[in-house]
Amino acid sequence: MSNLAAILPSPKAPLEVHPVPIYVPGPKEILIKNTCIALNAIEAKIAIHNVLPHTPYLAILGSTYAGTITALGPSTTSFSIGDRVVVSKRFDVKGNQYGAFQRFVVCPDIMISRVPDAVDLSVPASLMMNLTCVVGLFSGRLGLGRPRLDGGVAERRGKKVLVYGGSGSFGGLSVGYLSAAGYEVVTTSSPRNRAFVEGLGAERVLDHTQDGEVLVKQLVERGPYDVVVDFVSVASTLAVTGRVVEAQGGGILFTMQPGREELPVGVERVFEPYSESLYEGRNRELQRWVVEEYLPQGIAKGLIKPLPIEKVGGGLKGLNEGLRKMLDGGSGVRYVVDPWE
Repeated sequence: MSNLAAILPSPKAPLEVHPVPIYVPGPKEILIKNTCIALNAIEAKIAIHNVLPHTPYLAILGSTYAGTITALGPSTTSFSIGDRVVVSKRFDVKGNQYGAFQRFVVCPDIMISRVPDAVDLSVPASLMMNLTCVVGLFSGRLGLGRPRLDGGVAERRGKKVLVYGGSGSFGGLSVGYLSAAGYEVVTTSSPRNRAFVEGLGAERVLDHTQDGEVLVKQLVERGPYDVVVDFVSVASTLAVTGRVVEAQGGGILFTMQPGREELPVGVERVFEPYSESLYEGRNRELQRWVVEEYLPQGIAKGLIKPLPIEKVGGGLKGLNEGLRKMLDGGSGVRYVVDPWE
C-alpha cells in the first residue's frame, strides 16, 4: 500500500498530489491510516495567502485528522494497533511526516483521543483542533474553570467574557465551554445563526451585521468584561473589539491571528497558539482531561455541539477547493476530506 500527499510546492501555489513514503514511527510515535482530514482556517491562510512566509517548501500542511493506528513506534504503550483515534498536531512540530494532508501520518503519542466505534470520525475531527485551543486559552492560559461533565448546573462564577464571533467554530465552542463552566457570555452572531448561538448558552447575542457604532455601544453597555476575545480578528471586527476594550480602560484583546491593524491606545493585542499551554507541565492533567474525558464525553452526552459538517469531494485533489471554501465564508460549517477518494 502506498502513500499519497497533497504538497504545497511554493508560496500561494495550488496543492499538488504526489507519492511519498510510508513513514516509520520513531520512539513514542504512532503511524495512522488517515481517513478524515478536517480543514482549518490557518491552513487556508498559509496555502493561499502565505501568512507564514517561512513555511518550508515542499510542505505537507494539515493539523487535524482521524483514522486508525497501523503501527507503533518504540516505547509507545498507551495505544494499540487498530485503535480509532483523532489527532491535533502541535503547532510548531516540524517534518512532513506529521502533516495531515496525506494518507498515512505520524504523530507523537500525545494530544490523541480515542473514538468509539459508534461515532463518525468526522465529528471529533471537526472539533479537535479548535477545542484544544479553546481549553488551552481559557483554562490553560487564563486559569478559568472547566465545565461539569455530569450534566449538573455549574456554579455561577461572577465573571463575564466577550466572545466576538459566536457562530464560528472557535467562537461557538467557546460560548458552550464558558457557559457550561458558569461564566456569563456575551457574543455576536448574524440573525441567521442566532438561534444556534443562543442554544449554546450565551446570556446575550448581539447582531454583528448592524451598524458598527450601534454594535460598539451595545457591547460596551453590557460590559465590562473580564476577558475579550475576537474570534474573527479581521480589520472590521478589531475596529469594534478594540474600542470595547478601550472603553473599559484598556487591556488585553485576544485574537486568533497576528496582524498589523492599529488598535486604540492602551489596547494590547495578544495572539499565540493557544493549545500550546496544554503541553506545559503544569497543565498536563488538563491536557489529559481534554482528550480522555471532555472530547469523548462531550460528544456522547451532547455537551459539545459541533457545527454542520460538509464533505468536500475529490480526495486529496479536492483540498484546494476545500481551502478556498474556508476563506469564502465557511464560518458556519466545518469541511472535511477523505484522502482515499
